[in-house]
Amino acid sequence: MRRMFMGFLLLIPLAVSSCAPRATGMLPSPRIAGLQESRSVILNDQPVYYEVGGEGPPLVFIHGIGGGNSGYQWTRNAAEFTGSHRVYVLDLPGFGRSTPRPQNYTADLYVKTLTAFLKEVVREEADVVASSLGAAYSIKIAHDDPELIDSLVLVSPTGIEKLVNPPNTAFYNSLVGSPLGDVLAGFLRGRFSVSFFLKQQVYLDQNLVTTEIKKIYQNNLKDPNAAYPVFSFISDYSSLNIEKEWASLKQPVMIVWGSDDVNTPVSGAQKFLSLRPAVKLNVLMARAIPNDEQSEKFNALLQGFLGQP
Repeated sequence: MRRMFMGFLLLIPLAVSSCAPRATGMLPSPRIAGLQESRSVILNDQPVYYEVGGEGPPLVFIHGIGGGNSGYQWTRNAAEFTGSHRVYVLDLPGFGRSTPRPQNYTADLYVKTLTAFLKEVVREEADVVASSLGAAYSIKIAHDDPELIDSLVLVSPTGIEKLVNPPNTAFYNSLVGSPLGDVLAGFLRGRFSVSFFLKQQVYLDQNLVTTEIKKIYQNNLKDPNAAYPVFSFISDYSSLNIEKEWASLKQPVMIVWGSDDVNTPVSGAQKFLSLRPAVKLNVLMARAIPNDEQSEKFNALLQGFLGQP
């Protein structure tokens, strides 16, 4: 998704003529049908919103990094598993209902916060389903704290060839608190950019780009600080190289990739498979989120991987 944001920078001239748990605040109703509870906690000094439902071994869904993203990415998946699992869907810090702050959202911040979520909220070994950079963070945790993760399902993962560059401090500083950053932030949350993002970067099937999904992405970008995780992302502060961790990972893994993913092309799967040839790759007709665009096929693959009938 990084290339999309860089493309937006080029479009800016046209526009001018993201410790222990403790409860915080009042919570909205769960937005994913089938998950009964919504909660908010402080983890690694970050506010984290999550929804939970079902009983059984834990199954955790982690979304990718991108403007307007949230745990809503899993709205067609999570509830399908509440009959056999305790299902958790969270918003990463700075996204969705995990209130963004004026801070730098680094890969280290995400890894530490997700580690705290698994240790202090889930509290037992979990199966993890993770997308894009969320997949890279999950690989890092599975390697460093293997007792937290029993298995991984990775959706268009990054961390070997994509989103591995070191942070660009000068670029980040040029955005934060600057007129350029203000213009970019305003442009990103606009109806045109959200629609462009969803139609050209997220969904292959244009019929899925509904008024409802556009509003959800726009609402996720309304907070004045919602630009901070985006600035961190396009400055590579959120990027993470996990090649060494991936090569020595011990847990069972399945990879699912979108056939027409624009920013993380399916060709990148070959590098993952070259390091772990036994891993099963499944390619679905979709762009960035095949779990949503081909939900029935994805859910069947996940059920089979988890050993469900």
